[in-house]
Amino acid sequence: MKIIDRYIILTLIKSFTVSLLAFLALFVFQYMLEELGDTGKGNYNTVTAIQYVFLSIPRLAYELIPIAAVIGSMATLGILSHNSELVILRTSGISLYRLAWSLAKGGMIIVLFAMLIGEFVAPTFEQTAKHLRSVAISQQIALKTRNGFWSRDDSSFINIRKILPGNQIEDIYIYEFDEYNKLHSSTYARRAEYIEDKWRLEDIQKSVISSDGVTGERQESAIWESLLSPELVSLVTIRPQYLTLRELYRYITYLEENNQNSLQYQQALWSKLIKPFTIIAMIILAVPLVKSHSHTITVSQRVFIGSFIGIAIHILNEIAAQMGVVYAINSLISATAPTILVILVTVYLMRRSA
Repeated sequence: MKIIDRYIILTLIKSFTVSLLAFLALFVFQYMLEELGDTGKGNYNTVTAIQYVFLSIPRLAYELIPIAAVIGSMATLGILSHNSELVILRTSGISLYRLAWSLAKGGMIIVLFAMLIGEFVAPTFEQTAKHLRSVAISQQIALKTRNGFWSRDDSSFINIRKILPGNQIEDIYIYEFDEYNKLHSSTYARRAEYIEDKWRLEDIQKSVISSDGVTGERQESAIWESLLSPELVSLVTIRPQYLTLRELYRYITYLEENNQNSLQYQQALWSKLIKPFTIIAMIILAVPLVKSHSHTITVSQRVFIGSFIGIAIHILNEIAAQMGVVYAINSLISATAPTILVILVTVYLMRRSA
């Protein structure tokens, strides 16, 4: 049985790899066309657009892995069926459940690959891509680091530690330099909100540095005239679904401690946690589907069916996530509902086919 497992796993990995590369090529081409439409804005040229798209490949791969997994599973069983190997396996006493377990073992390798991409590769590459694009388009220095968001506004350097939904930011540090590049003043504001094209700072502490020493002053609120806009912040800020699990957890904890809405980030956290189970469920779903039409559908037709199923489930996941945020549905329910539905359908079809 180990030989059969190894054969099925290798066939699944090969089919998955081909499917993922094919989808990546298609989406990268489409993405490139979209980005070329933005060339000419600021310093954003063709070379920068190409760099941005290629840096976005890990993020695209992470999104496409579930779809490629179900296509790979359908293609694997299609190949076994086409070579009459599936019939031999079934007549030798191997049940559908044992066949599903063999595919699940291969699915675990795909899940491990997805976790590595989603936790270690995609976030770093996405941050670099966002930084590259934002600097080119806005012609301003803007960078998202572990110490928050950094930007340059003329002779001032701005550090924002917390970026909140609704054009709100917290823990703002503004360092102003004079014409001799010497620090002139340092300003800290506890929070700020973008209202009518201007930032309104609150709970301000300002230190002015001069030859006579350092003088401090406090203000409850003030209008901050700055070229920094929410659009620039959003250009360089990574969307919740592309953050790591650790970053999501820390951000949710911070938002809840400050009585802020964290539903969008909770949704992203549960979606990442449930994704491995989604991938396995989509791979196993192929078993009863292929069994039902083992002699009437070609491998290419199975790939098409797998593509349709994968895209349909992906859309269902996106709809559930958006509904969860819009209608304030419990994040655990909205994130897990599509996967639970796939599992129930798989179990039902397996029992009918067994």
